[in-house]
Amino acid sequence: MSVRSVLVVLATSTALAVGGTALLPPRATGSVAAAPEWGPVTTLAPTTRGESLAVAPDGAVTVVWATTGTTPGQVVARHRPAGGSWGAAEVIGHGYAPRVTADETGDVTAVWLTQSRGRTDGVAAARRPAGGTWSRPTHLSRDREVPGYRPGSEDVFGATQLDLAAGAGGQVAVVWSWGSAGRDRPWRVQAVRRPAGGPWGHPVAVTPADWSSAPQVGVDAGGTTVVAWGRQPFGHPQKLLAREHRPGTGWTSPDTVASQGYAPELAVDRAGEAVLAYSTDDAAVAAAVKPAGGTWGSPQRLSPAGVEVGDFALATNGAGASVVALGRSGGRVDVVDRAVGGAWTAPDPVVRSQAPVYDVLVALDDAGDTFLGWGAYGL
Repeated sequence: MSVRSVLVVLATSTALAVGGTALLPPRATGSVAAAPEWGPVTTLAPTTRGESLAVAPDGAVTVVWATTGTTPGQVVARHRPAGGSWGAAEVIGHGYAPRVTADETGDVTAVWLTQSRGRTDGVAAARRPAGGTWSRPTHLSRDREVPGYRPGSEDVFGATQLDLAAGAGGQVAVVWSWGSAGRDRPWRVQAVRRPAGGPWGHPVAVTPADWSSAPQVGVDAGGTTVVAWGRQPFGHPQKLLAREHRPGTGWTSPDTVASQGYAPELAVDRAGEAVLAYSTDDAAVAAAVKPAGGTWGSPQRLSPAGVEVGDFALATNGAGASVVALGRSGGRVDVVDRAVGGAWTAPDPVVRSQAPVYDVLVALDDAGDTFLGWGAYGL
């Protein structure tokens, strides 16, 4: 378990140079913004056991994190309304590894992993409607009795690898892996959905107990849920698979998206087009696209031949444009774009840093404005 601090800095324009890092000329045409107007750094927590951030369409920001030092820890949230200031920290539950998302109306949903002595790890959720207050936690998983199982042990038993997504209509879907490698309980993927304005459903099995893990989820405006995951039988490469849940028709059969791939990232736009980016066995990055109502296309390599990518990030906006940020060895970050219904561009160098790049972040709004973050020993 790594111990980190949660810090946030907000900006209103793009800087052209940061410390020893050079930002290459702006990629878009038109005038360059004047002096950057970065706000002050806000320290939200000194140490954490997982953290997540969500930005609503109006610019409101919600950050959640879990505290350390006790088991279970506290799940804490802070909210900053658009144009406002940070509110007080609120304890919204107990657990670790929280995730948060915001829908188009500004409603926020947080989920986290729970621990209880003698039971498998579970999943809980809380909701904060726009302008409202946090609900009491709702338990989403079916935890089991496990004699002798101690929370906080190195051997995870139960739910892990959480992901969630909110659709344009207010639907929310949550996925996780369930199992235990140390107790020979094969990983499988489970999911639970909440329709717009309705209660949470019951957990369902997306895969059998076949060592499926690393699930990702996306929801379109019509409520169709896409789930992607990896499956790696012992002694074989990991395949990437995906299936959909369509309202009124149930789950489709799984499709193989890539015969070999790792660390998948999934994004789904309002119309239902899905993009799955992943790392290949030679540290390259590839992506496959599935049009709404169609089938997965052949994966396309996004990073140049012979280039090792240490980290990557995927973002898709509601209109269907996509961007992938590639953190290359040697302190460089490239960006690859895909217009709505178009082809991927060649990698465009955006950042050259004097320090190695280990982590990248990317986000895209409906206008096509791109947020790019990167980290070495700082962010």
